[in-house]
Amino acid sequence: MKFPIGWIAQYVELPADEEAVARAFTLSGSEVEGRERVEGETVFDFNITVNRPDCMNVFGLAREASVLLGKPLRPPETDCAEAGPPAADLAGVTVEAPDLCPRYRARVITGLRVGQSPAWMQKRLIQCGIRPINAVVDVTNYVLLEMGHPLHAFDMAKLAQRRIVVRRARAGETLLTLDGVERKLDPERLVIADAVRPVALAGVMGGEETGVTEATSDLLLEGAVFDPISIRRTSKALGMHTDASHRFERGVDPEGPVAALDRAARLIVELSGGRLAKGAVDVHPAPAGPRAVTLRHARLETLLGMRVPPERCASILRSLGFGLDESATRVWTVTVPSFRVDVSREADLIEEVVRIHGLEDLPSELPSGVDPVGGRPTEQALEERLRDLLWASGCSETIHMSMTDPVLEAAFGEGREPARLSNPLAPAFSVLRTSLLGPMAASLARNRARGARRASLFELGRVYPKGDDGAQRESSRLAILLYADAPPARWGTPRPPGLLELKGKVEAILERLGIRASFESLEGHPFTAGSCVAVQAGPVRLGHLGALDPKALEAAGLKSGAAYGAELDLGALAPLESQPKFAPLSRFPSAVRDFSVMVDKRVPWGDLLGALKSLPLADLRSADLVDCYEGSGVPEGQRSVTFSLTFQAADRTLTEADVAPVADAVMGVLGPRFGATLR
Repeated sequence: MKFPIGWIAQYVELPADEEAVARAFTLSGSEVEGRERVEGETVFDFNITVNRPDCMNVFGLAREASVLLGKPLRPPETDCAEAGPPAADLAGVTVEAPDLCPRYRARVITGLRVGQSPAWMQKRLIQCGIRPINAVVDVTNYVLLEMGHPLHAFDMAKLAQRRIVVRRARAGETLLTLDGVERKLDPERLVIADAVRPVALAGVMGGEETGVTEATSDLLLEGAVFDPISIRRTSKALGMHTDASHRFERGVDPEGPVAALDRAARLIVELSGGRLAKGAVDVHPAPAGPRAVTLRHARLETLLGMRVPPERCASILRSLGFGLDESATRVWTVTVPSFRVDVSREADLIEEVVRIHGLEDLPSELPSGVDPVGGRPTEQALEERLRDLLWASGCSETIHMSMTDPVLEAAFGEGREPARLSNPLAPAFSVLRTSLLGPMAASLARNRARGARRASLFELGRVYPKGDDGAQRESSRLAILLYADAPPARWGTPRPPGLLELKGKVEAILERLGIRASFESLEGHPFTAGSCVAVQAGPVRLGHLGALDPKALEAAGLKSGAAYGAELDLGALAPLESQPKFAPLSRFPSAVRDFSVMVDKRVPWGDLLGALKSLPLADLRSADLVDCYEGSGVPEGQRSVTFSLTFQAADRTLTEADVAPVADAVMGVLGPRFGATLR
């Protein structure tokens, strides 16, 4: 936004050093992006942030300069003599949409003569990039730039029944706006109408038919407050961005219409003559009281990490127009002025203090006691931990959209009808996935087509299955996919990944999370029959893994090679996760005892391992599988299982007496439960 520095200087004394003025504005938050000479004066180009509509005008910037430089502020003159009947007798105002227009204020001027505005006013408008039109229109634009509140002038003779009705547009209505374009309206648009038709787009642009011309003699001046969201929707929908909509979209001072209308009326009467009717028509059904925000001095210094004396804080806030109630020690109840629509929290007040006190004085280090990272949700922390573990295991991460191809969903999904999108990007993205494996398999196919013969992939993402009750669900999952389409084996070539490698990765990850898992045979889609297992943690189902069905792979575009996939539910993992705890390594040697037992070949090693780890033996550190043997010397239907138990004490070297009861304890568990015999 461009404003001449000479105009700002009319309301506050500025130093002659323009560079110092520009620096003061910039360091306080109203950045001066550039300077140029227009009409013989220096014009600053300000970059006003969207949260500071109070600075989008000359007087608002002068108010800032007054605080920064410690100079008195001279407000614009707004008093004007009134004559004739009251304004309410000359014009009527009805607001039918108070939710979109909480305040509408109007003043009436009669008997004026519209001519050209004086040279000094035209110069100010040109410096700010606005084309002069006539005295009345120029005054409304001048006051907009000067005081920040948009106004509009209607030729009152062209208003049916001299009435203003603020309402939503009716279906089929049109409006010829001041830019010469006929706009089609719909009920979502707020309009200013007379007794018959729309005459302006509220907060955006006036209508051509009621615009002010040289023939205008009676005038209705509008100053209103509109809902910012409504104005932005209208502006975007109709492709119209005006100086008025720019302010209304960001929020205006609810008390702004009073001073802005008085200022405009004074200037119009001064330039065009006429009589200002007594009073104003002000429809303001629900005036909002001043906002109050609590500010704690201790919180201010903790957040900033610097010392700011309480007296300095109070002085800054008062100079900015805030009211302070210091009923408690170093705790203020701050009353927010109406023009500061951006201030609603304690942090906003702290920002006000520091930007005036001096942003350049902020320390360069983080304040003590402030967490530089901040807290993370449990789900996010678990995902980051899993991501680190999978990267370390040699897997590469993939990321896919939640929308997927119905063909992939049918091949890899859970078998229920997926949620379909009403307006998909393309047919290949028309349903929500219920499994992560389908899109990952499609990515494998694209990489295979480019020469990749092996891959280890994982993805952390969301799926959208339907529950047993038919309701749509959303859950987070982890999927791992191993693939190999290896050439003939050569010396030194590692073996292609298989089901055991995938199971080992899953076991290792769960172990690092502190979760003891078991595996049970399972038949399920999209896995090959006889090669799918469920991953359990006691009674809790964590997920499943197995060899993927070749037909499913073919649907994804993989016509050769073998793939193995696992999918785990993060919602089931999260409650079971435990953080690792440090324990010092023992400086004493360990004792190892090996055992060989005969057991039915149908007994899984996982069941034996679980029984061994639950042995009530002191100092048992680990139980590991050494060998499984079936063949000569072993009865039909049985196998010989050799395992190793490691013992280690933290405070002494174990003796033979310490480990002597081990054999009896082992067989006391494996014998009754599995029919095992010591070999």
